[in-house]
Amino acid sequence: MFVIVSIIPTIDDKEAVKIAKTYLKQNQDYSLIAKRLIFKNANYITAKDRTTHAMALYELKERENIISKVKQHDLTSGLIIEYRFINSYSVIQTLEQLQQQGMKISERTLHNKQHEALLLVYSLIPDKDTKLIK
Repeated sequence: MFVIVSIIPTIDDKEAVKIAKTYLKQNQDYSLIAKRLIFKNANYITAKDRTTHAMALYELKERENIISKVKQHDLTSGLIIEYRFINSYSVIQTLEQLQQQGMKISERTLHNKQHEALLLVYSLIPDKDTKLIK
C-alpha cells in the first residue's frame, strides 16, 4: 500500500494573507510588552517579567528580520508592509510616504504589492517548533 503525501500547501492565499497580517499586527503588542519592563520599578521585576521581556524582544526582532528580507526582495513591498502593519498607516498615508521616497505607485499597485508581500511574509514566519535559545 502506498501513502500519497501532498507537497501542495493546504492553505489558500486568503488564509495565508490573514495569518501574515495578524502576525505583523502583533508587533504593537510585543512592543508594549517590551516597554513594560522599562517603566516598572526595579525592586518589583520578577524572573517571569524578564522572561516575558526577552520573548517580546525576540518576537520584535523576528518581525524586523522578516521585513528586512521582504525589503531585500522588493524595497517597495517591504516599505508597504512596514508602513501598513508596523506603523499602522492608512493606504493614503502609505502612498504619501512612498511618494516622499520617490516611489510613485497607484492604489491598485499598492494593494497588489501588499498582497504579494504578505504571501512572502507568510512563507517567512517561523513555525511553532522554533525555539528561543539564550
